Amino acid sequence: MSPTPRTSVRRGGFVAAAAATLLVVAFAAAEWAGWPFLAAPVQHWLAERLQRDVRFSATGAATDPADPVASASAPESSASAPDTAPRAFALHLFGRVRLAVDVLEVGNAAWSAQGPMLQARDAQLEWRYSDLFAAWRGRPMRIARVAASSLTIRLERLADGRANWRFGAAPQPDAPPSAAAGWEDLPVRIDALSLQEGRLRLADSQQALFVDATVATAPDALDGHAGWVGQAQGRYRKEPVSLSLRTGATGLDLAPDARTDGVPVKLEGRAGRAALSFSGRLADPRGAIGLRGLYKLSGPSLAAVGLPFGVTLPTTAAFSMQGSVSAHDDRWQTTVREARIGRSELGGQFLFERRGADAVPRLSGRLDGRALWLQDLGPAIGAAPDDGKSGRGAADAPAAKGSPAAGRILPQRDFNLPSLTVMDADVAVALDRLELGHPRVQSLAPVRARLLLKDGRLQIDDLDARAAQGRIAGKLWLDGSAPVARWGMDLGATGLRLEQWIQQPRSKGQPPYAAGRLSAQLALQGRGRSTAQLLASADGSGWIVWSEGRLSHLALEWAGIDLAQALGLMLVGDDALEVSCGAAELQVRDGMVRPSVMVIDTRDSTVWVDGGISLATERLDLTAHVEPKDFSPLALRAPLHVRGTLAAPTVQPDGGRIVRKLLPAALLAAISPLAALLPLIDRGDSEAKPAIEACRRVIERRRAGRR
Repeated sequence: MSPTPRTSVRRGGFVAAAAATLLVVAFAAAEWAGWPFLAAPVQHWLAERLQRDVRFSATGAATDPADPVASASAPESSASAPDTAPRAFALHLFGRVRLAVDVLEVGNAAWSAQGPMLQARDAQLEWRYSDLFAAWRGRPMRIARVAASSLTIRLERLADGRANWRFGAAPQPDAPPSAAAGWEDLPVRIDALSLQEGRLRLADSQQALFVDATVATAPDALDGHAGWVGQAQGRYRKEPVSLSLRTGATGLDLAPDARTDGVPVKLEGRAGRAALSFSGRLADPRGAIGLRGLYKLSGPSLAAVGLPFGVTLPTTAAFSMQGSVSAHDDRWQTTVREARIGRSELGGQFLFERRGADAVPRLSGRLDGRALWLQDLGPAIGAAPDDGKSGRGAADAPAAKGSPAAGRILPQRDFNLPSLTVMDADVAVALDRLELGHPRVQSLAPVRARLLLKDGRLQIDDLDARAAQGRIAGKLWLDGSAPVARWGMDLGATGLRLEQWIQQPRSKGQPPYAAGRLSAQLALQGRGRSTAQLLASADGSGWIVWSEGRLSHLALEWAGIDLAQALGLMLVGDDALEVSCGAAELQVRDGMVRPSVMVIDTRDSTVWVDGGISLATERLDLTAHVEPKDFSPLALRAPLHVRGTLAAPTVQPDGGRIVRKLLPAALLAAISPLAALLPLIDRGDSEAKPAIEACRRVIERRRAGRR
């Protein structure tokens, strides 16, 4: 009898149920057994995905990962690796993909002479299915959890940018060079890490950084809690580096959606003479990679600290600073609570952002502080910092005999122009005081400015400084985008009280040698690779006006070598002569500064100055001529010559002119005709206008008298 349709359906349902049951039982059995028959396919899939040799093996079947010496000497290239069947493999697919192997090895790049890139013992890895799907579509592989009893990692980057953490097929010999690998190219993201002991060997030829680090669990690692204790030794740019690490946990939660408060961390390190200590928490839940805490930092120069982070900082004197820092992914924020650079006392708040692979990083914020000493920034322009003892910097001391800079005071060292292109910056500057470095020159207080750096052009805008009841304002810029830098400045000063700005110690009751208000303007441009070259190529102009002026009568008589009147003033006491006219107009061409007009006029005498100063050779050649307005029986009235160099000027009277004076001769026959250039000075300075008008009258009288 043939089966009825109902019987057939029942039989079909029974067969389907039996098949489903068998599948469930088979899946359960395979899940319980760890899917051992998938070991070879998984190993093959990983090797194909990474383009590296990948091995799963039982304990003792591979090079001991805890022995880096043996590991490094073992022949492990993927080309010669034996094709042994993987063992000690357990895979579970329910809920998440979980893989456990006794020993996991990932081979190194074909060009590397090191051992395997990664060796892990008792390794356990977990993936979410969504993360595996994203990796299959080409995104970096994200691993939810990694645990191991021991882990050895060898990272290597060559000077040409090739890095062993950049996976994939090796480039063909005739292929164009690829972009240098960065740490952002790491193809694996780990959410949680648990480790008993580990070792990291880093050889980064591009940054000249070579480090061998170890980490292990300890029952009392930090504040009585079990955690990791790590040590690192190595070299950075030929300087020794060392690092010690303590954490308050044996696991690290790095997931961006983690709901923990991070892992307590204490870090201390040294690189050459630079030292760092940090106390805080690592892996803040608000960022995939984050930290926050307090730090202390010290070293020989800020530039050395900024270099490894890709931050352009000025070359400075030795410094120490402390503050707080927080970092989330590519945003680093710091509050500098106290920073001492040489004798300077600074602080501020800054934000450093990495803005993607195609954009340079950006630094923004505010620099403030109680005092900044100009000599502490001297190394930034090629000079040595102030030693803080002698009252002058090492830049002021003569160079070693025979050196190219012997006898020079202008810095000769080339600028580090490439450093201006590695980042952009926008920093507001608000200083209580800027010390100019000479004990008799009053500081600028306060100082406000805006520092901009973009595309290799450094600019100081909106400069506003106050001193001696006056003001200095303007801007400066340095364009380092080309091999030879270009620079420029446009600075102006109004109302500077000369007797306050420059201290002039005298006996009680004696007037200052010079008093009054100074107004000035200076506009220059140049080219070069150092401060000395920039000034040696300078072109531009400037002017100075002295209003409400007072000049020591005694100083003026000595300048004119009027022995009779000078001796009389020494007996009865000095007095102050009113300066009716004090002005100078300067022309600068190819580093040569020449006064077109430089004159000081009083009721007693008129002083004219001519000659020049070479910024290229730093040599002085100025002559001061004194024209008396009264009679004196013992006045030699010889010109005064200011010669020598900026580092060693000399002042002496004209001996030949003195002889001609004794043989009667005209004193001022050699004075060159005056250029009618003061009429060009008209900057709207109401305080300077009376002095300018007086100087115009003096010049006109002089020109009329020489016709």
